[in-house]
Amino acid sequence: MSYDTPRFHMPTITPAIKHLLILNGIVFLLNALGGGWLSRPDKGAWLAFSWSGLWEGYGLGLVRIVTYQFTHSFRDIFHVLMNMLVLYFFGTMAERRLGYRGTVKLYLIGGAVGALLHVVIAALQGYADVALVGASGACYGFLVYAACMSPRSMVIFIVFPIQLWILAAGLVVIGLYSTFVEFVDGFPGGVSHGAHLGGAALGFLAHKYSWFVDWADHAGTPRQSWFREIGQRFRQRRAESRERHSQQEQLQLDEILDKVKRDGLQSLSPAERRFLERMSKQAKKGD
Repeated sequence: MSYDTPRFHMPTITPAIKHLLILNGIVFLLNALGGGWLSRPDKGAWLAFSWSGLWEGYGLGLVRIVTYQFTHSFRDIFHVLMNMLVLYFFGTMAERRLGYRGTVKLYLIGGAVGALLHVVIAALQGYADVALVGASGACYGFLVYAACMSPRSMVIFIVFPIQLWILAAGLVVIGLYSTFVEFVDGFPGGVSHGAHLGGAALGFLAHKYSWFVDWADHAGTPRQSWFREIGQRFRQRRAESRERHSQQEQLQLDEILDKVKRDGLQSLSPAERRFLERMSKQAKKGD
Protein backbone atom coordinates (compact mmCIF):
# COMPACT_ATOMS: atom_id res chain seq x y z
CA MET A 1 0.00 0.00 0.00
CA SER A 2 1.26 3.45 -0.78
CA TYR A 3 0.23 6.76 0.72
CA ASP A 4 1.81 9.28 -1.63
CA THR A 5 2.25 7.52 -4.97
CA PRO A 6 0.15 5.28 -7.22
CA ARG A 7 2.44 2.32 -6.47
CA PHE A 8 1.42 -0.12 -3.76
CA HIS A 9 3.81 -1.35 -1.09
CA MET A 10 3.81 -2.39 2.55
CA PRO A 11 4.54 0.58 4.83
CA THR A 12 7.47 0.47 7.25
CA ILE A 13 6.14 -0.15 10.73
CA THR A 14 6.57 2.76 13.14
CA PRO A 15 7.56 2.48 16.84
CA ALA A 16 4.24 3.31 18.52
CA ILE A 17 2.20 1.14 16.18
CA LYS A 18 4.64 -1.73 16.67
CA HIS A 19 4.19 -1.54 20.45
CA LEU A 20 0.39 -1.30 20.15
CA LEU A 21 0.31 -4.32 17.84
CA ILE A 22 2.49 -6.34 20.21
CA LEU A 23 0.32 -5.46 23.21
CA ASN A 24 -2.87 -6.38 21.34
CA GLY A 25 -1.28 -9.66 20.32
CA ILE A 26 -0.21 -10.53 23.87
CA VAL A 27 -3.68 -9.83 25.31
CA PHE A 28 -5.33 -11.83 22.52
CA LEU A 29 -3.04 -14.81 23.20
CA LEU A 30 -3.68 -14.68 26.96
CA ASN A 31 -7.42 -14.47 26.36
CA ALA A 32 -7.31 -17.45 24.01
CA LEU A 33 -5.26 -19.53 26.46
CA GLY A 34 -7.70 -18.65 29.23
CA GLY A 35 -10.76 -19.62 27.22
CA GLY A 36 -12.01 -16.06 26.97
CA TRP A 37 -11.78 -15.13 30.68
CA LEU A 38 -10.64 -11.61 29.74
CA SER A 39 -13.60 -10.82 27.48
CA ARG A 40 -16.58 -13.16 28.01
CA PRO A 41 -19.26 -12.01 30.49
CA ASP A 42 -19.81 -15.59 31.67
CA LYS A 43 -16.10 -15.80 32.48
CA GLY A 44 -15.95 -12.48 34.31
CA ALA A 45 -15.11 -10.18 31.40
CA TRP A 46 -12.21 -8.76 33.37
CA LEU A 47 -11.00 -6.37 30.67
CA ALA A 48 -14.28 -5.76 28.80
CA PHE A 49 -16.08 -2.42 28.94
CA SER A 50 -19.64 -2.00 30.19
CA TRP A 51 -21.49 0.68 32.11
CA SER A 52 -21.97 -1.36 35.29
CA GLY A 53 -18.43 -2.72 35.08
CA LEU A 54 -16.96 0.78 35.35
CA TRP A 55 -18.07 1.08 38.98
CA GLU A 56 -16.83 -2.25 40.26
CA GLY A 57 -13.94 -2.43 42.68
CA TYR A 58 -14.57 1.00 44.23
CA GLY A 59 -13.96 2.75 40.93
CA LEU A 60 -11.06 0.60 39.77
CA GLY A 61 -13.33 -0.63 37.00
CA LEU A 62 -12.68 2.68 35.25
CA VAL A 63 -9.45 1.21 33.87
CA ARG A 64 -11.67 -0.91 31.62
CA ILE A 65 -12.17 2.12 29.39
CA VAL A 66 -8.52 1.49 28.45
CA THR A 67 -8.18 -2.29 28.78
CA TYR A 68 -11.13 -3.06 26.50
CA GLN A 69 -9.23 -1.43 23.63
CA PHE A 70 -6.59 -4.18 23.73
CA THR A 71 -9.00 -7.06 24.20
CA HIS A 72 -10.64 -9.08 21.41
CA SER A 73 -12.81 -12.17 21.50
CA PHE A 74 -10.58 -15.16 20.82
CA ARG A 75 -13.46 -16.74 18.87
CA ASP A 76 -13.53 -13.91 16.31
CA ILE A 77 -10.13 -14.01 14.61
CA PHE A 78 -11.45 -11.90 11.72
CA HIS A 79 -12.22 -9.03 14.10
CA VAL A 80 -8.74 -8.81 15.58
CA LEU A 81 -7.02 -9.32 12.22
CA MET A 82 -8.98 -6.54 10.55
CA ASN A 83 -8.32 -4.16 13.43
CA MET A 84 -4.61 -4.92 13.39
CA LEU A 85 -4.44 -4.43 9.62
CA VAL A 86 -6.15 -1.04 9.91
CA LEU A 87 -3.81 -0.14 12.75
CA TYR A 88 -0.78 -1.21 10.73
CA PHE A 89 -1.65 0.54 7.46
CA PHE A 90 -3.29 3.74 8.71
CA GLY A 91 -1.68 4.00 12.14
CA THR A 92 1.81 4.04 10.61
CA MET A 93 0.63 6.77 8.27
CA ALA A 94 -0.77 8.85 11.14
CA GLU A 95 2.36 8.38 13.25
CA ARG A 96 4.44 10.22 10.67
CA ARG A 97 2.58 13.37 11.75
CA LEU A 98 1.55 12.56 15.31
CA GLY A 99 4.84 11.17 16.57
CA TYR A 100 5.12 8.40 19.15
CA ARG A 101 3.25 9.93 22.05
CA GLY A 102 0.64 11.54 19.81
CA THR A 103 -0.10 8.15 18.24
CA VAL A 104 -0.57 6.51 21.63
CA LYS A 105 -2.83 9.38 22.71
CA LEU A 106 -5.02 9.10 19.61
CA TYR A 107 -5.33 5.35 20.16
CA LEU A 108 -6.29 5.59 23.83
CA ILE A 109 -8.49 8.68 23.64
CA GLY A 110 -10.12 7.54 20.39
CA GLY A 111 -11.03 4.26 22.06
CA ALA A 112 -12.29 6.07 25.16
CA VAL A 113 -14.49 8.43 23.13
CA GLY A 114 -15.81 5.44 21.20
CA ALA A 115 -16.69 3.67 24.45
CA LEU A 116 -18.53 6.70 25.81
CA LEU A 117 -20.57 7.18 22.63
CA HIS A 118 -21.30 3.45 22.65
CA VAL A 119 -22.71 3.76 26.18
CA VAL A 120 -24.91 6.70 25.24
CA ILE A 121 -26.33 5.04 22.13
CA ALA A 122 -26.61 1.65 23.84
CA ALA A 123 -28.45 3.15 26.82
CA LEU A 124 -30.97 4.78 24.49
CA GLN A 125 -31.56 1.37 22.93
CA GLY A 126 -31.69 -0.46 26.26
CA TYR A 127 -28.48 -2.54 26.24
CA ALA A 128 -25.89 -0.41 28.08
CA ASP A 129 -24.47 -3.42 29.93
CA VAL A 130 -23.52 -5.43 26.84
CA ALA A 131 -19.77 -6.06 27.18
CA LEU A 132 -17.65 -4.15 24.65
CA VAL A 133 -14.21 -5.31 23.48
CA GLY A 134 -11.93 -4.45 20.59
CA ALA A 135 -9.74 -1.71 19.14
CA SER A 136 -12.28 -0.74 16.47
CA GLY A 137 -12.99 2.72 17.92
CA ALA A 138 -9.29 3.59 17.98
CA CYS A 139 -8.79 2.07 14.51
CA TYR A 140 -11.58 4.20 13.04
CA GLY A 141 -9.79 7.18 14.54
CA PHE A 142 -6.61 6.31 12.65
CA LEU A 143 -8.54 5.55 9.45
CA VAL A 144 -10.24 8.95 9.41
CA TYR A 145 -7.07 10.75 10.52
CA ALA A 146 -5.13 9.15 7.65
CA ALA A 147 -7.91 9.99 5.20
CA CYS A 148 -7.73 13.65 6.28
CA MET A 149 -3.94 13.60 5.89
CA SER A 150 -3.92 12.14 2.40
CA PRO A 151 -7.46 11.80 1.02
CA ARG A 152 -6.43 10.85 -2.53
CA SER A 153 -4.09 8.04 -1.54
CA MET A 154 -5.04 4.78 -3.23
CA VAL A 155 -5.96 1.74 -1.13
CA ILE A 156 -7.19 -1.72 -2.03
CA PHE A 157 -10.71 -2.41 -0.78
CA ILE A 158 -11.34 -6.15 -1.21
CA VAL A 159 -9.87 -6.25 -4.75
CA PHE A 160 -10.69 -2.76 -6.01
CA PRO A 161 -8.38 0.28 -5.76
CA ILE A 162 -10.20 3.31 -4.37
CA GLN A 163 -9.18 6.62 -2.86
CA LEU A 164 -8.75 6.64 0.90
CA TRP A 165 -11.33 9.34 1.57
CA ILE A 166 -13.98 7.25 -0.21
CA LEU A 167 -13.20 4.24 1.99
CA ALA A 168 -13.31 6.29 5.19
CA ALA A 169 -16.47 8.18 4.21
CA GLY A 170 -18.18 4.99 3.11
CA LEU A 171 -17.48 3.19 6.40
CA VAL A 172 -18.66 6.18 8.44
CA VAL A 173 -21.88 6.39 6.41
CA ILE A 174 -22.44 2.66 6.94
CA GLY A 175 -21.95 3.17 10.68
CA LEU A 176 -24.46 6.02 10.75
CA TYR A 177 -27.04 4.04 8.78
CA SER A 178 -26.53 0.92 10.90
CA THR A 179 -27.07 3.00 14.05
CA PHE A 180 -30.31 4.32 12.57
CA VAL A 181 -31.42 0.76 11.80
CA GLU A 182 -30.68 -0.27 15.39
CA PHE A 183 -32.98 2.46 16.69
CA VAL A 184 -35.73 1.25 14.36
CA ASP A 185 -35.40 -2.52 14.72
CA GLY A 186 -33.46 -2.92 17.97
CA PHE A 187 -29.88 -3.94 18.64
CA PRO A 188 -28.99 -7.01 16.55
CA GLY A 189 -25.79 -7.71 18.47
CA GLY A 190 -22.22 -8.27 17.34
CA VAL A 191 -21.07 -4.77 16.32
CA SER A 192 -20.94 -1.49 18.24
CA HIS A 193 -21.32 1.18 15.58
CA GLY A 194 -21.34 3.84 18.30
CA ALA A 195 -17.73 2.99 19.20
CA HIS A 196 -16.77 3.23 15.51
CA LEU A 197 -18.43 6.62 15.11
CA GLY A 198 -16.88 7.99 18.31
CA GLY A 199 -13.38 7.04 17.20
CA ALA A 200 -13.99 8.39 13.69
CA ALA A 201 -15.21 11.73 15.08
CA LEU A 202 -12.13 12.10 17.26
CA GLY A 203 -9.84 11.23 14.34
CA PHE A 204 -11.42 13.99 12.25
CA LEU A 205 -11.23 16.59 15.03
CA ALA A 206 -7.68 15.60 15.95
CA HIS A 207 -6.52 16.26 12.41
CA LYS A 208 -8.56 19.43 11.96
CA TYR A 209 -7.27 21.05 15.15
CA SER A 210 -3.82 19.38 15.26
CA TRP A 211 -4.53 17.64 18.54
CA PHE A 212 -1.98 15.19 20.00
CA VAL A 213 0.85 16.13 17.58
CA ASP A 214 4.18 15.49 19.28
CA TRP A 215 6.08 18.54 18.06
CA ALA A 216 9.23 17.37 19.82
CA ASP A 217 9.37 14.43 17.41
CA HIS A 218 9.14 16.76 14.43
CA ALA A 219 11.88 18.99 15.84
CA GLY A 220 14.22 16.02 16.10
CA THR A 221 14.33 16.12 19.91
CA PRO A 222 15.25 12.70 21.32
CA ARG A 223 12.15 10.97 22.66
CA GLN A 224 12.16 9.99 26.30
CA SER A 225 9.89 7.90 28.47
CA TRP A 226 6.89 9.43 30.20
CA PHE A 227 8.37 8.47 33.58
CA ARG A 228 11.61 10.27 32.86
CA GLU A 229 9.71 13.30 31.60
CA ILE A 230 7.59 13.39 34.77
CA GLY A 231 10.76 13.09 36.86
CA GLN A 232 12.38 15.97 35.02
CA ARG A 233 9.33 18.16 35.55
CA PHE A 234 9.26 17.30 39.24
CA ARG A 235 12.97 18.16 39.66
CA GLN A 236 12.52 21.39 37.73
CA ARG A 237 9.59 22.49 39.90
CA ARG A 238 11.48 21.57 43.06
CA ALA A 239 14.48 23.62 41.91
CA GLU A 240 12.21 26.57 41.10
CA SER A 241 10.59 26.31 44.54
CA ARG A 242 13.99 26.30 46.22
CA GLU A 243 15.05 29.33 44.19
CA ARG A 244 11.93 31.26 45.23
CA HIS A 245 12.49 30.30 48.87
CA SER A 246 16.13 31.42 48.68
CA GLN A 247 15.14 34.76 47.21
CA GLN A 248 12.56 35.31 49.95
CA GLU A 249 15.15 34.52 52.65
CA GLN A 250 17.65 36.90 51.07
CA LEU A 251 15.09 39.70 51.06
CA GLN A 252 14.27 39.04 54.71
CA LEU A 253 17.99 38.98 55.59
CA ASP A 254 18.57 42.29 53.83
CA GLU A 255 15.71 43.87 55.79
CA ILE A 256 17.08 42.59 59.11
CA LEU A 257 20.62 43.81 58.35
CA ASP A 258 19.25 47.22 57.41
CA LYS A 259 17.39 47.30 60.73
CA VAL A 260 20.57 46.40 62.66
CA LYS A 261 22.52 49.08 60.84
CA ARG A 262 19.83 51.64 61.54
CA ASP A 263 18.66 50.79 65.09
CA GLY A 264 21.25 48.37 66.47
CA LEU A 265 21.22 44.66 67.31
CA GLN A 266 19.04 45.20 70.40
CA SER A 267 16.14 46.29 68.14
CA LEU A 268 15.69 42.78 66.74
CA SER A 269 12.83 40.56 67.86
CA PRO A 270 13.55 37.00 69.12
CA ALA A 271 12.31 35.59 65.78
CA GLU A 272 14.58 37.93 63.83
CA ARG A 273 17.54 36.97 66.02
CA ARG A 274 16.89 33.25 65.40
CA PHE A 275 16.60 33.86 61.67
CA LEU A 276 19.89 35.81 61.65
CA GLU A 277 21.66 33.03 63.60
CA ARG A 278 20.33 30.38 61.21
CA MET A 279 21.45 32.30 58.14
CA SER A 280 24.88 32.80 59.74
CA LYS A 281 25.23 29.05 60.34
CA GLN A 282 24.19 28.32 56.73
CA ALA A 283 26.77 30.78 55.44
CA LYS A 284 29.52 29.08 57.52
CA LYS A 285 28.51 25.66 56.18
CA GLY A 286 28.67 27.03 52.64
CA ASP A 287 32.20 28.26 53.29
